Amino acid sequence: MPLPIEYPWHDALWRGLTARRERLPHALLLQGPRGLGKAALAARLARALLCLQPAADGEACGACKSCRLFASGTHPDFVKLLPAEEGKAILVDQIRALGGFFYLRPHTAARKIAMITPAEAMNLNAANSLLKVLEEPPLGSVLLLVSSQPASLPVTVRSRCSRLDFAVPPRELTLRWFAGLADKPAQAELYLELAGGAPLLALALAEAGFLEQRERLLEDLDKLSTGADTPLACAARWKQWEAERCLSWLLGFAADVIKLAMLAAAHRKSGGGAGGLSLANPDARDRLQAMAERLNLSQMFGFFDIVSQARKLLSGPLDELLLLEDVLIRWSRLSRP
Repeated sequence: MPLPIEYPWHDALWRGLTARRERLPHALLLQGPRGLGKAALAARLARALLCLQPAADGEACGACKSCRLFASGTHPDFVKLLPAEEGKAILVDQIRALGGFFYLRPHTAARKIAMITPAEAMNLNAANSLLKVLEEPPLGSVLLLVSSQPASLPVTVRSRCSRLDFAVPPRELTLRWFAGLADKPAQAELYLELAGGAPLLALALAEAGFLEQRERLLEDLDKLSTGADTPLACAARWKQWEAERCLSWLLGFAADVIKLAMLAAAHRKSGGGAGGLSLANPDARDRLQAMAERLNLSQMFGFFDIVSQARKLLSGPLDELLLLEDVLIRWSRLSRP
């Protein structure tokens, strides 16, 4: 597997982990927003814990047999669990196999490590099966769960893990990191706004040319409002553009419309208003303001909840296209005069 990438906003978290290297819990839940490199830090930690000659700062040496096996993706004491198919669930059989992996003695290192990402992709049966490992952890084993939606995990799983919380890094730090990239994205600051301050998500949006895609998404919403297009046709396009990305943006869009509508209501009531409103789409404020003026605020709150729930369901068994169709049908009903 590729060597874990080190990010500057992980420095404090890494120091905290290495300071208690010999006292780490048997299960660690790395949680926080998307785009912060949680899986990268989990892989970095796994590599360091398996290293036979770790450096004084806790980093893996990169040269021992264990490090070479890890770099080649063939380390017998490390397993990484992903959904069997992209966008699908992690199944109970995968977790049962993990139990068998843990209860075998280590081959090369002093411990065995498993990483589950994204942990929220486990279906209910898989999460229940994981409880046996969490309740009776083999000596020296370490389980790393990586999640951007920890609330989707059963409380029985979360309560048996120690949390490692990731926060959006300071804007100045992220912009310095962008400046140091060989291929610095154009409009980096705007992409950072669109990503809610998450550096890796901002980079992914820039590489995908999301500004052009966002324009198409806004056009689709306008067409649905006027009846110029159908929810089914729009949903098919949105699925091709990546359903999770589209719904994440739509959630920010709905939040922006709600904020602007509430600001306008406060302005009418008091004769003044706050000007420093933070928006997920700051460059599209005028366009969003026009939508806020003609949409029903209470219905927009309901729509926000619908989009939020649909986004959570993406990692489950429901079909992405059906989820998108349902959301866009609701938008069509809400937004038509």
